[in-house]
Amino acid sequence: MKLRNSTDFFFSSLCEIAQKVEGTSIRLNYLRLKGLLDKVTKEIVRDEKIVFSNLFSRLAFICSKYKVSTVIHEFRIVSNEIYRYDERDLESWFITYWKDVNLFLSQVSGVPVPYVNTCFFSEVDCRKASATKYFDSYLERVKVSLVNRDDNFIYCLRLDINEVIKVKVHDGEMSTPFTSLPHFPLQSLLYLVHIHIDSNDVYYPSVIVLEPDYLIDVSAIAECNQDFGLSPLLFLKSKMDAIPNTKHLLIGNFANLVMDEVVNNFYNQGVNFDSLFQKHFENYPFEHLFCRDIQSVEHFREYQEACQMHFRHISKVVQEDFTYYGLRDIDNIALEPSFLNNVFGLQGRLDLFYDNPNNDRSAVIIELKSGSTAYPDYGTNIKDNHNTQLFLYYLMISESLGISFKNIANQQYIKGYILYSKVSSNNLRSDHINLERVQEICELRNRIILNEKMIQSGDLNKVSAVFRGLNVESIVNKPTNDKFKNILEKQYKAFVEPIYGATILQQAYFYSFYSFVAREQNHSKLGDGRREGVYSLASLWNQTFHEKEDAYSIFYDLVISQNEVDTDQKKIVFKRPLIGDGFASFRVGDSCVLYPFESTEDTAVKHRIFKVVIKSITQESIEVALRYRQNNKAYFNRYQKWALEKDFMDSGFNSMYRSLYEFMKGSSHKKDLLLGVEKPKQKTPYAFHKDYLSVEQNRILTNILSCDDYFILNGPPGTGKTSHIIKELIKELYQNSRVNILVLSYTNRAVDELSSAVCEALSDYDVEYPFIRIGSEHSCEVDYHKYLLKNTIAMKKEALELQGKTFSRKSLMHLVQAQRVFLSTVATINNQSDLLAMKKFDMIIIDEASQILEPQIVGILANCKRFVMIGDHKQLPAIVLQNDELAKTNNTMLEGIGLYTHSNSLFERLYNYCVKERLDYACDTLTFQGRMHKSIAEFPNEVFYDGILKEAFELSNLSQEAKGYLARQVRMMDFKPCSANALDQLLASKRMLFLDVEDQAGQSFAKANELEADLVVEVIKRLISLYDVNQRPLDVIKQIGVIAPFKNQIALIRSKLESLNIANSNELIVDTVERFQGGQKDIIIYSLTVSDPYQLESLVNLNEEQSVDRKLNVALTRAKEQMIIVGNSKVVSEDPIYMQLIEYLISNSSYQQL
Repeated sequence: MKLRNSTDFFFSSLCEIAQKVEGTSIRLNYLRLKGLLDKVTKEIVRDEKIVFSNLFSRLAFICSKYKVSTVIHEFRIVSNEIYRYDERDLESWFITYWKDVNLFLSQVSGVPVPYVNTCFFSEVDCRKASATKYFDSYLERVKVSLVNRDDNFIYCLRLDINEVIKVKVHDGEMSTPFTSLPHFPLQSLLYLVHIHIDSNDVYYPSVIVLEPDYLIDVSAIAECNQDFGLSPLLFLKSKMDAIPNTKHLLIGNFANLVMDEVVNNFYNQGVNFDSLFQKHFENYPFEHLFCRDIQSVEHFREYQEACQMHFRHISKVVQEDFTYYGLRDIDNIALEPSFLNNVFGLQGRLDLFYDNPNNDRSAVIIELKSGSTAYPDYGTNIKDNHNTQLFLYYLMISESLGISFKNIANQQYIKGYILYSKVSSNNLRSDHINLERVQEICELRNRIILNEKMIQSGDLNKVSAVFRGLNVESIVNKPTNDKFKNILEKQYKAFVEPIYGATILQQAYFYSFYSFVAREQNHSKLGDGRREGVYSLASLWNQTFHEKEDAYSIFYDLVISQNEVDTDQKKIVFKRPLIGDGFASFRVGDSCVLYPFESTEDTAVKHRIFKVVIKSITQESIEVALRYRQNNKAYFNRYQKWALEKDFMDSGFNSMYRSLYEFMKGSSHKKDLLLGVEKPKQKTPYAFHKDYLSVEQNRILTNILSCDDYFILNGPPGTGKTSHIIKELIKELYQNSRVNILVLSYTNRAVDELSSAVCEALSDYDVEYPFIRIGSEHSCEVDYHKYLLKNTIAMKKEALELQGKTFSRKSLMHLVQAQRVFLSTVATINNQSDLLAMKKFDMIIIDEASQILEPQIVGILANCKRFVMIGDHKQLPAIVLQNDELAKTNNTMLEGIGLYTHSNSLFERLYNYCVKERLDYACDTLTFQGRMHKSIAEFPNEVFYDGILKEAFELSNLSQEAKGYLARQVRMMDFKPCSANALDQLLASKRMLFLDVEDQAGQSFAKANELEADLVVEVIKRLISLYDVNQRPLDVIKQIGVIAPFKNQIALIRSKLESLNIANSNELIVDTVERFQGGQKDIIIYSLTVSDPYQLESLVNLNEEQSVDRKLNVALTRAKEQMIIVGNSKVVSEDPIYMQLIEYLISNSSYQQL
């Protein structure tokens, strides 16, 4: 705990709140006090290895660990409900709750409450009266924190009231199935469900759910219950399993398409098999091309006939059986709706859901299965995994439908069916849910969570122990045929062999990174943002509406103005209310959840949700595209207003798990090469020289082309990594060899830039498609849409049809084989295992490599011939959710290969290795920068780059045109000031300056700074005047960029910019440093915003040696012509590098106190 160093500051902030009670909204005072308590608790637990989903979980942990009074929970409870109470009551209670926070801080820190604070203490406490306690024999559910246990009871702190309850865990049928309960860690969050309470106030829950905020996919849990065994270890295995590309998977995808199309066209019945099969082929081109089961003509015909059979069976069920089962009202059928449930810890997407609010019919779930039925098939039975999935769906949707636990088994409320499309009769099958099965399923989920906690611990012995359980003895626990058991045993042995057969170092690497990824996923699901602006999936329901509004993390009161969800566009356009929230938290391309919003009490768990992608945002409207087309608009017509929040998906984490496993499957040579055990080799030197390139560029390209294993290129800002090196490399490889090239980057924006570079590199070649881009239109610049695989296929198909030919698998094979250059993000290509397996890439070029974590890339690199990584480890690395302490490896073997922290990139580790081993042929650094003016580059060059950077203007072989353009790097500012005003004088004469803003009273912890926002706008106004007076063109939108660390400050600046009356002012980029990385502007204005030292953590990002502030480095190196910093020097000078910056600017007369 590091609280003692901050205690004085926290007490001072408490005093400040008390001094401003008069004349301030009482509800605002409660929010400020809660915000301060939130900060205090985050500071206390910052080095704990536990992830806390909200203030309740943090307080419960702190009170237990530090043995302090739990009375602080009373303030937490009231502060969550301040809009329910009368202002007079809130005012009468406030000073008592304020006192509670002071005493809590004192008890935890061991520091007495300062006298100045005690002066505000009231003699008599006045707090909200505890609710009158009535004996209640039944509770639907209650959320608790586990605080203690003995042989027969557990003791839990309730979330809703400050009371520790006694829970009986083994009593006849009550809770007996929950055998994992003794292993639940103390302070775990639990949901107790279907609770009976006896006359002694002892609770008897029927169901106990461990960490209910950690949502797991229903299908992933269901697959842990197979005909041969029920085991949570199957969940572990599934995270590493590559999805097999078999005809059975393709048939399943086709069956889903049939269901969608037949329901969508229920009234006109205009669906025919041939057109649907062609559409299916176009939806899964690579899968059809690379599927080994359907390579021969005969096998493909059998596959096509199987698809036709499923088409007939599904069509018959929809047209005939739906009516029989009461699904006559097709307009209230929803396809692919998603649900989140934070009571049972579930998330999932249904195939088909029927829900009509206007009649008394029960809700109906239908889950489509194209595979085999249970064996033996009696015509009514369901496979174990399908049965489990169906029951989990019952639990999952109960919250949004308002169905109590006791009524889940009542078919008047809900019915569910498995639709087996492979059989010709008895397609729809159901099973009756019962308490014993629900308990078994929830206990299975609890055991999955316990395994995850073991893996997240970081203890490699514990992680290894979990993996050692992956064997037949642990998993096959149902009566099974010996022959089948032997088959399973061979499969499991083959699966674990790459792990068990690896060296000790390779195993340590695998287990350590697997644990790291599991912790990252845990933070993504549960973490409540120890760092500013970082949220999680659980924030969707754990944060109050007002907290979301304050964080600009929600668009609400959206009204549908255009609805095309039932077309191929799948889009909705919303009219935005005038709420002044700008665009701070949302960007085009963001994945979001959409749900009805009728009141501030609505959250994503109270309704079905729709997964959407933002297509455009303006001041007046937001356009989104649904991931799944809807068959009708009935549900959308039920609600007047909607809300939009960020989505958090597991796909990226699952890709990392698979990537780590693919790494372990690689050859020992490749693994040791990536681990730094073996040195990279160089081939015979490649003959390369271009007169128009510099000596440095020619040397680097020669070494890249000569590498046999890999080359690591360090490229500081503006040194031409993409515009020169990558472009020339692709041009040379394309012209003088037949190699296949895969070009990757971390962000879609960078892939757009790479697309431009490839087009330019191959402009002299008569090629139909210079490259194919793997990705979607949502995340691709319009100029490059035509190169997307889907659109390339469409254009090829159209061209063949004009010739009277048909686009076939042979056509696709020719297209893929003929194409030599492919572009993608790392995340997207990780899901293209078939392409990587079939299309052998001779060279992989990875841009932005310093932003890519090792687990994101090692699986690809362990299976490629050679690769080039280009990046700059002194700029911002990949975003990591856990703190620096948790990210450390703390392993001697791993530290021996330079792996001290999981949060750095493979690029940085290999670069440091090559430098240490003096492998000059395998690494290099670009040193001529063509972006910044010399005066702007001076500070980052000397402080961050050891003075190695030089201006590109100094290159001896520049063309006259280039020399003339780059002369700006050394040109003096020759502006005539607008006035004698000190600010005007500085703007006209200084390339880099710091405008010092005075302290703002009452701004502790504020993530917006009014004075700075006003000054940013004032600076832009004066710049416009300056350029106007000097008759220089200034395109504000294109030439100026504004950086700020917090979303609130971004939103505030955006709102104030509207006063400038600049056309399309909303297009002026105001964003975080992270979003600016890779970009540049002529003029950058950086609003530091921070008003107290506590916030510096959000402003600073130091490397391991504490010598480079990577965030400051990126900010300073975005500017070409002028860099203007606005901030409070007194606060930021608490950081030594900022102190150094301010001293440097003062010495250059580039500092002004305002």
